[in-house]
Amino acid sequence: MAGRVAQLSLFGVALLIGALLVGQLRSQARPIELANLSPQELSTLIETLSARNAELRDGLADLRDQVSDYERAAAEGQSSLAIGQEDLLRVEAFGGLGAVEGQGIVVEGEGSFDPTSVNDIIQELRNAGADAIAIDDIRITASSVAVLGTSAIEIDGVPIGRAFTVTAIGSPGGLTTAMTREGGLLQLLEQSIQARFTVREDRSLVVPATRRDLTPTAARPVE
Repeated sequence: MAGRVAQLSLFGVALLIGALLVGQLRSQARPIELANLSPQELSTLIETLSARNAELRDGLADLRDQVSDYERAAAEGQSSLAIGQEDLLRVEAFGGLGAVEGQGIVVEGEGSFDPTSVNDIIQELRNAGADAIAIDDIRITASSVAVLGTSAIEIDGVPIGRAFTVTAIGSPGGLTTAMTREGGLLQLLEQSIQARFTVREDRSLVVPATRRDLTPTAARPVE
């Protein structure tokens, strides 16, 4: 809309400039008529032309200011739109709808896990500040819970085996400290269910997007 108004304003500027040029050409094309005017008539004509030229200059300056305002508003609108799109992408990515990449840790686990122990690992990483988590290629979202399926533990309807890989994006040092601390969760699981873990830091990790439909079934946005 702003771009359309700016075009119309520029068209108005062109018309004013054209009017000035036509007026000058007409005055040059009638030298005999001007020569027949009395000094008083010439003085009145000059004053009239000067006043009209001043009005045209003022109008031209106003139109130029309006065009500048429209161009600035259009640029600001595009900038706001770009910022809004970036915010939306971030929300989608960290909500689970988009893949994310960054530094973090990789936890390799193997053992006789139950759903509780898997959920404890997920929660421990969340508490440690992980921005995004995946178990194998299953993106962990706010509603992801490990449950006991017909033949194996399942997350979001996808089974995981005795051995699985956890990818967590966040501060590598902070996540490593939280997961490997003395008396921490992994050490307790090693003692209680004879699980084995390896933890390594990685500067280039990718966590995939969820395959689940995250559309709420009951909730709706507040208008």
